[in-house]
Amino acid sequence: MSLGDGEIALNDIMRIMISTDNHLGYGEKDPNRGEDSFIAFEEMLELAVKEDVDFILLGGDLFHDAVPSQYALFKCMNLLRMYTFGDKPIAVELIDGNQHFHGAINESVNYEDPNLNVAIPVYSIHGNHDDSSSFGGLSSLDLLSTTGLINYFGRCTDLSKVEISPILMKKGATRLALYGLSHIHDARLSRLFESRKVHIQAPSDHDSEWFHLMVVHQNRADRGLKNYLPEIALPEFLNLIIWGHEHDCHIEPQFNAQRNFYVSQPGSSVCTSLSEGEALQKHVGILEIYKDKFQMKPIPLKTVRPFVFESVNVANLADELHLDEGDVSNKVRDMAEKRATAMIEKAKELVTDHVKQPKLPNIRLRIDYLDEEQMFNHIRLGQIFNDRVANPADMIHFKKMTKKAKAEKSESSSEKTKVQFQRKECENITNVEDLVELYYNNSDESKSLKVLSSKVLAEVCHQVVERNDNNAAENLINSYQQKALDYLMDNKVAEENVNVELQKFKQGITSDDIFNLLGSSTQSLKQNTTNLENSRASNSDNENSDNDCLPLKNVRATGGKKKETRTAVSKKGGTTGRGRGSADNSRSSGATTRSSRVMPQLEISTKSISSSRQNPLESLIRKDSKRQGKSKIIELSDNSD
Repeated sequence: MSLGDGEIALNDIMRIMISTDNHLGYGEKDPNRGEDSFIAFEEMLELAVKEDVDFILLGGDLFHDAVPSQYALFKCMNLLRMYTFGDKPIAVELIDGNQHFHGAINESVNYEDPNLNVAIPVYSIHGNHDDSSSFGGLSSLDLLSTTGLINYFGRCTDLSKVEISPILMKKGATRLALYGLSHIHDARLSRLFESRKVHIQAPSDHDSEWFHLMVVHQNRADRGLKNYLPEIALPEFLNLIIWGHEHDCHIEPQFNAQRNFYVSQPGSSVCTSLSEGEALQKHVGILEIYKDKFQMKPIPLKTVRPFVFESVNVANLADELHLDEGDVSNKVRDMAEKRATAMIEKAKELVTDHVKQPKLPNIRLRIDYLDEEQMFNHIRLGQIFNDRVANPADMIHFKKMTKKAKAEKSESSSEKTKVQFQRKECENITNVEDLVELYYNNSDESKSLKVLSSKVLAEVCHQVVERNDNNAAENLINSYQQKALDYLMDNKVAEENVNVELQKFKQGITSDDIFNLLGSSTQSLKQNTTNLENSRASNSDNENSDNDCLPLKNVRATGGKKKETRTAVSKKGGTTGRGRGSADNSRSSGATTRSSRVMPQLEISTKSISSSRQNPLESLIRKDSKRQGKSKIIELSDNSD
């Protein structure tokens, strides 16, 4: 590489492996597809070692389930230890980031732990599938963080506001400010932006240029009002945004002219839904950064199972199939069998030379139909392809098309208009929790909930359906019940007024109250666990008072200090890690030292915002002037500019 007249030193280029939505454990009980997520994840780690990256950046949904199985946890931990531990020196120096890593034992980045030998650090936010808002307050990423396998950042612990401060690191002449926004429910995040409660801090060091990299995990596509994060809501001083959650692979950076930054959407590394977008080639990327310039190097994954998607409209084949006569169902079935056979042949073109790639393809034929007589037993047809496809049971998918009848000129009643509006509103809903809330909010009195708020039931659906939290219903409803009882007791409600007061209580429940109930249930669960441990320790004291080894057991059983260490925010300017020089198996001296300065409030150079970044693939071969200008405070909102 060259920059103008001189060459760029490799020691000045920061190289990052980018991957999102790995969904480890997806379909792990499927005899054909159970290992797909782990195979693709291992290929990504192999590429990280081969490409000699400085660190790995994950964009959320590392696991498919909020509470992953023991097998999924074992496979993930085993792969991370195998590929990210070793004697390779860390070339990136962490300048400031002591307060950003959740669940870390030493409250710092994992490669500064003297008990670990990390070769490739892994930084990750959480997604909606591995969200940490579950009962108990811990996520799978907390477990990986406390074992030193990843550096978990970007978690928002106060859902009444969002404070985002960057992790500052440097490699040679390149300085990186890494921002993380883990998944927050889209409707709640939208309200936070509207209320101007989203604040992003930026470094105020004007003596050197920073590359501002942000990773988020939210809806990017417009799925209805307040059901996505508009790109325009994010600040324009960012250089590049890595966007997780969307599974369609569009890893080539796309320029947003309104905000003057680029967006890269790597997509998922495993196919979790047999949709058209998932049929795109899966990629990971190597992001190379030099000062405020970058380029993305897409790398196709060779171990992804071949997947072919096609859609056919039966109405368009009416003449060809002669659907106006004979057995319509069998004619459509024969057509589907021929199409599926052709798709299997097409899938053979997607087979690579990688020995670990699964060879049986995923096939999805979507059939758009109008009448029920055009349907057939798709499961029976799938059995014919049992040994030829990986998904015979859901190979065929029927989608009913609606007939558009001409509207009558007679005026409709207000009740009919209301029903049509509600039906249209339901069609635009993509989340089950929104559908549940809409149903109960528009039900008549005989079907309405007497005590439970529809918002609580909607949140239960979200926890169970989206995050596979089987304890959500019991824990959240118990917390709600206790809150309702406290309300009645505090107001000293007479027996004859209980129903009226419960209605007032139910109507007064807000979304913020729901999240507070989540928190209270978490604290209750932790308190019960602590009481149980204390009770066991007390019984042990009474039963084994003469045991010489008892003091040691008591010390190891006590969890108070460990819990305090894990949740406390370090106020020290830095920690000193184990030295690892090149001659004596130690890190380079700059890799384990950090500045003791305190992160200031958001101050950025006004001229730095307008720096030219028009072409990421050409930016590495041209010069750019230094950023100068006055500093100011920026408070983000949905209309910030």
